[in-house]
Amino acid sequence: MITKGTNKAVVYDEGGVAIGVDNCTESIQTVDYSHHEIHSGSHYYVQGYIELDDEGTHFVKMVTPDTTTWSHFVFSVKSTGICSSTLKEAATGGMTGGSAVVPINNNRNSAKTSGMVFTSGVTTCTGQDAILENDKWGSDGWRQNIGGGSSREDELVLKQNTTYCRSFISGADDNIIQFKASWYEHENKH
Repeated sequence: MITKGTNKAVVYDEGGVAIGVDNCTESIQTVDYSHHEIHSGSHYYVQGYIELDDEGTHFVKMVTPDTTTWSHFVFSVKSTGICSSTLKEAATGGMTGGSAVVPINNNRNSAKTSGMVFTSGVTTCTGQDAILENDKWGSDGWRQNIGGGSSREDELVLKQNTTYCRSFISGADDNIIQFKASWYEHENKH
């Protein structure tokens, strides 16, 4: 809804709240939706690194809650040497042991917690319904210390009540592998 004031038009949202307008440029101020979720306290991340030797393997299990609050997920993986990484959906087999990783809320003033459960360092996962990502980067042969990375900027809306498994397999000694996953949790309206 737009109303006219003394010399300005005021734009209101559906709830009757005035939409922010910059005084200098008179442009409407907006943020993208994932940024909005940070402010609302529903945006989370896990970030860290591991160091693996040649043929060393590390698995991370992620389990989504059985609710209609779905995780809108993006990630980035980098390494100093050759590495391969796979993201499996509806992963099965193994995945015992490991250590819990508590997701961090991007809004440090929010007391909200994520519904996702992460376990780092589980034993192998042997099966899956789908492979969502299968990447390899770096250089084979004598130049194994050339790294690279992979990322996904188009969000994946993860299935509810589903186990995912991310694998990291090193192709070089002393390979430092960095991983960041971030997501917001939004209730499905359909």
